[in-house]
Amino acid sequence: MQRLTIGLNHPAADGTCPLCDRPLPPAPDTGLALTDGTAPVCADCGRRHARPLVALLDLARVARRVGTIGRHTVAPPMEALLDLARAAEHYAFVTAERSRRVA
Repeated sequence: MQRLTIGLNHPAADGTCPLCDRPLPPAPDTGLALTDGTAPVCADCGRRHARPLVALLDLARVARRVGTIGRHTVAPPMEALLDLARAAEHYAFVTAERSRRVA
């Protein structure tokens, strides 16, 4: 099993995923990468090898989006809050699933 890590400020990925050799889409500001190097990994391989990290990245992206919405209003819209709750619940489910498998 490949070990992955969260990489901050990924350079623009114009190559291929080192795990599946498919072309990589343009990289966001954060993403998954191999621990032994800086090679970014595609989202499909990330879901296959490190589901908790992918769920954590999704939660961070939604939280960032809700935070920018909240700057302009008293409270974020209900849809944004539900997206945040859904992402948090997915992260909690994935990490609990992993701990159940280990135990």
